[in-house]
Amino acid sequence: MKKTIFPILVLLALAALPLNAQKKFVAEKLEKCDPYMKAQGGYGYLVKNDSKAAVWWAEGCYKVMKDTPVAKRLGGTVKLNTAKNEYESFIVVVNPKQELKNLKVELSGLPEGIEATIRKTEYVPIQMNSDSFGFLGDWPDPLPLYDEPQDAPKGENTSFWITLKTPAGFAAKAYSGRLSLSADGGWMLNIPVQAKVHNFTLPATPSVRSEFGLWFWEVIEYENLKTPEQKQEAFDNYLQAYLDYKISPENPFYLTPIKQSVTGCDWSGGWYCSSRAKEGKYSFAIDDNSKYANFEAVCTKKFIPVDSSHPHKVSVWAVGDTLVYSHMIVDLYDADYKKIPYRSKFTWVDTDTTWVEHHIDLEHLDPRTKYLNVRLFGAGYYTDGSETGTTWWDDLQVVDCTTGENLYPEGNFEIDPGKVRVELDFTDFNATAAKYFGEGGFTGFSVPVAGVGSVNFHQAIKGHIGSFKQGTPEYEQVMADYLPRLEDGLRKAGVLDKAYIYWGDEPREKAYPLLRETHRMIKKYAPGIHTFMTEMDTWRGHACDTMDISDCTDISCVSWDCFENHDLIKRYQVPGKEAWNYLCCGTRYPYFSNFIDHNAIDMRIWLWASYMYGFKGVLVWANTAWGLREISPEGRLQSQWEEPYCLSGNPNIFKLLACGDGTMFYHHNRHPNEDRTTAYTGYPIPCVRLEILRDGIEDYDYLTMLAERIPRMSAADARKARALLVLPKEVYQDDNLTDKEAYFIQDPQYLFQRREQIANLLEKYR
Repeated sequence: MKKTIFPILVLLALAALPLNAQKKFVAEKLEKCDPYMKAQGGYGYLVKNDSKAAVWWAEGCYKVMKDTPVAKRLGGTVKLNTAKNEYESFIVVVNPKQELKNLKVELSGLPEGIEATIRKTEYVPIQMNSDSFGFLGDWPDPLPLYDEPQDAPKGENTSFWITLKTPAGFAAKAYSGRLSLSADGGWMLNIPVQAKVHNFTLPATPSVRSEFGLWFWEVIEYENLKTPEQKQEAFDNYLQAYLDYKISPENPFYLTPIKQSVTGCDWSGGWYCSSRAKEGKYSFAIDDNSKYANFEAVCTKKFIPVDSSHPHKVSVWAVGDTLVYSHMIVDLYDADYKKIPYRSKFTWVDTDTTWVEHHIDLEHLDPRTKYLNVRLFGAGYYTDGSETGTTWWDDLQVVDCTTGENLYPEGNFEIDPGKVRVELDFTDFNATAAKYFGEGGFTGFSVPVAGVGSVNFHQAIKGHIGSFKQGTPEYEQVMADYLPRLEDGLRKAGVLDKAYIYWGDEPREKAYPLLRETHRMIKKYAPGIHTFMTEMDTWRGHACDTMDISDCTDISCVSWDCFENHDLIKRYQVPGKEAWNYLCCGTRYPYFSNFIDHNAIDMRIWLWASYMYGFKGVLVWANTAWGLREISPEGRLQSQWEEPYCLSGNPNIFKLLACGDGTMFYHHNRHPNEDRTTAYTGYPIPCVRLEILRDGIEDYDYLTMLAERIPRMSAADARKARALLVLPKEVYQDDNLTDKEAYFIQDPQYLFQRREQIANLLEKYR
């Protein structure tokens, strides 16, 4: 596709720019990150340079380092261009020649309706780089609200990120305001602010879909949220922030999920097996495939009433497919259902391929005993969970030796599959759906589905529901009843078109059979719910024939650095299919990334490139992955203000994945290891990268709206518009290339000029 039409598109794209712009804007193949924009001779506009301080401003697509040189180009007025329903930002930088105490920033004079937000740019220490492109030092990223005067130290930049939001329906014209700076000692400066509002409106719901993970359990722990009210307030603020930044969380229903419960099934923790029963139709199998955990079965009738004056006998039959050392444990409980310490009984269960009976004699029960509980394991109960294997259990009985009565009929493991049902309650879910979806709401979400297994980088695990394992007729029977009702509930809530089932992550080829079978089942019983899967290696040019699941996924989300063969996008340009892409720690230089220690333009040009190649959605795996527990010493929380890293491994052997990957919001609690009590429920603290990402999402809106208007344009304007939809090779190239040949423009001025040309056409054909 690109080989035949790309040269023509390049010529059209170049023709869309003035002659001087064609000569000026050429992508630099940088060896090192350059937030200073040295190749362009710096950036920004000088407002004033006097004996107290130098003040300058820049558009909101730069990372102002503490030692970025003061701008040389004169520009005493802040000038912005914006559409209706658009956010537009600028940066004001103060570089004092002597410390300024109580530096105050105020914005006034703009008409009522234009919302203004002032944030203080703060810095995080980067002492390990994401890749060879970055460098060590203090990097700008957190943007807490400016709510009180700040001291500005001598000789380094203090900057403020100021954002204007023009509402829909606002009059299209130029508006004027004033930014006032003042400090102790009488120093003050007024900077004119001009905002030109174009006569068109960006859509209420973004044109590009998205998923950005919201790990709210991290928020709960870091921000010391204890009560339901605190959690709800904080969660509502996060959802509002996601709306404000025009991105969607993977699960906006974290606190109000679809309530799903399985009825008609006595046991969980294993699976009913009809092919290997000692008596009746079913036995109960428990798989323990982990060397770090113990897997045990749980019965709904946990507490078995007993007469402590009578002797009892607990018996069970067991078998394995190999020699497995397992356990049966009997726990004793008092009248208050409290476990009686030091009174549990156990027996070794050594299994092979022959059914063997095992028992525990309880001749003298502790007089306090009112109840028993029986626990069965897949490969025994061990402190480190190191044993693995599978044990089948059958005909479990708890017999009162005085009366001869079997007190545990559930131990026969017999079940009627027709009575197993997933009960659904959409009440709380519907309220959240009505609030956050629809016009101006989120673009999608991942719906949790009971019974679905898991596929990922390492393994493929079959699903189970009602303790029926995937691949059995009973499993299929329960899912055939459950999935249509789930789909119907989503349809009635008005969110079926936004829902997708995302049940794995970056599966390898060995997981494809399970993935295909699961998606077949989902589409058979709930065809209206889209299937979704991230793919890392599947679209690499050398492996596309054997490692591709485009035939069974409705939405395929590919890591950008793995998308070497862009022609494969054609597989998703058919009705009912969508292609997304994502950034993560693997998306390194020379590709754009979401790293703190990369240039500011990365997060914006990502959306231009996504539009150009036909991607309908973008994803980042998490925004609040503040610290993986296995990395930190026990009891310690990693602070993103001090250690802004995404790490893997353990405290002794760890690997740096990237700086800032997984973190687009910062925790309010800056000292989470010292402050374990203060509850922080306020609006989340965003970052520079998130602000620039939103601009890219709005650029995607510009491009989408332009393409929609082409049929109404004159021939000359249509040619110009088509050229503007494609970044020319001189400023962007990574199609079917090796890493060292990829490059893209680093100067955001190119995007500003290009966007303004699009705006002019949108106004002309609104």
